Amino acid sequence: MADEREGREGPMLPSKVREHVLHDHEVLRRRLGEIQRLARDVVANERQHVAGLRARAQELLDTLAEHMRWEDRYLSPALEDSDAWGPERADLLAEDHREQRAFLSELVAKLNDATQPPTELAEALLDLVDRLYRDMDEEESFFLDPNVLRDDVVAIDVEAG
Repeated sequence: MADEREGREGPMLPSKVREHVLHDHEVLRRRLGEIQRLARDVVANERQHVAGLRARAQELLDTLAEHMRWEDRYLSPALEDSDAWGPERADLLAEDHREQRAFLSELVAKLNDATQPPTELAEALLDLVDRLYRDMDEEESFFLDPNVLRDDVVAIDVEAG
């Protein structure tokens, strides 16, 4: 995931944060598709794919960790500043990340366990793929909506009466 878009000059515009996360999601979806294919091969008793599956899964976990750190650093503040519901959205993102990190840490243990039966590992990875597809879809609809991450701040004047 490209760090060249990290906004070295200061805070990133919300639209740029959105663009970055959506790009990351495209990359992740491609990697998830590859893992899904390898995992299905392993479940179908094609054991020659186990080493490749483990390697691709580790690459994915590293990418996910980097992606979540980036979102914590840039998406969370952009959400917080987005509107009146921003702090709640940022809290939900943080909770989603806590849950994902816990799930991923269980998967890392399975990946690092050489005694883990290949089929069980493949099934756990298929579960991960399904979960991440759902999580990205939800994130895109709830956090990355262009009406949420907007560059123009809309202020509403309220007269006290």
